[in-house]
Formats: sequence, structure tokens, C-alpha cells
Amino acid sequence: MDFSAIFQLRTKKYWWMDVIFYLAISFLMATVFCYVIFIIKNDTQRSQLEKIESEIKAIATTQQKLEENQVVLYQAKIEDFATLLKNHEFASHAFIFMEDHTLTNVWFMRISIDRMNAQIQVSGETDNMETLSRQIAIFEKNEYVKSIDLLSSSSSESGMVNFNLSLALEPKIFSYSPNLEDLGILPVFSEQ
Repeated sequence: MDFSAIFQLRTKKYWWMDVIFYLAISFLMATVFCYVIFIIKNDTQRSQLEKIESEIKAIATTQQKLEENQVVLYQAKIEDFATLLKNHEFASHAFIFMEDHTLTNVWFMRISIDRMNAQIQVSGETDNMETLSRQIAIFEKNEYVKSIDLLSSSSSESGMVNFNLSLALEPKIFSYSPNLEDLGILPVFSEQ
């Protein structure tokens, strides 16, 4: 292996190698200098901040401290209320769901909501069996309806069909949502 090229670089002086070397050294020194300045500046600002905070605590009146404590108390109450509201169940969403997904010629005479089991039992009447079938199909197509049980159906002397349905719903339909569109309950399902 020929090391003569390396020895030539060592013996010959190139002016550009000196420039690069001194630039690298000066850049390194500038970096160390800036680092030291930033550390000193950071420490002085921290001490000034601690001094100002202690002055503020000394100057603050008892009235300001009472008001500050009251604000903290209100913040805690707001957080507690938000937690309660978040975990609260709303039966009104089930009524909105029923209203939006019921055909115009279907009438409910009795609605029983079981929030614990996420079920709705309805008794009602409609014009004919075809309308009842369409109503059940509308409920079945909805993503919030797990299952439908037709408990009973019968025709009355006036030609109306009386029925009893049990709808098993997704529990999230009872949860709080400031906007019902977030639950997918709206828009109104059109009759076809």
C-alpha cells in the first residue's frame, strides 16, 4: 500500500486547508460560547421569575386571594358537572329516534323505555299489515337497532292493525351528545 500521498499532504502546506481548519475551530468556539451564554441567561431569567412571583405573592391582597380561591372552586365544580353530563343518559334521544324513524300512518299508544337494558317496548296501531312491515324494515335498517321482536299483532274490527314491538337498541343512543347529528339520529328518514 502506498502512503506517499498522505505524507505529501503532511509535508506540503495548502492555504485552503488552514482556512478550513481555522473556520472549524472558530465555529466550535462560537458554539461553546453561545451555549454558555444561553445557560447563564436561562439561570438569570429563572431567578428573576422567582423574584417576581414572590413579589406578587407578597403584594396580593386577601380579597384577591379569596377571589382566586373562588375561581378555583368554580373550575372544580365545572369539571364535576362536565363529568356528570358526560356520563348521564338521556331518554329523550330515544324519543327523537322514534319520532324520526316512524312512518306517518303509524301511531304509538304506549312507549316503555328501559335504559338499563337499552330496550323500547311500543304498542300502537297502523292502517294495514304492509305499513307495519315497512315500519319494522325501517327499524331494522337503522344501525342503532340491534334486534326487533314482534310480540303480537292483530287486526281490529275497524280494519286497523294493533301491534306490540320490542326494540333492542345500542346503549350509546342514550348517551349525551350536544349535537344529535353526532349520534346519527338525524336527518329524518323519508317515507318510501
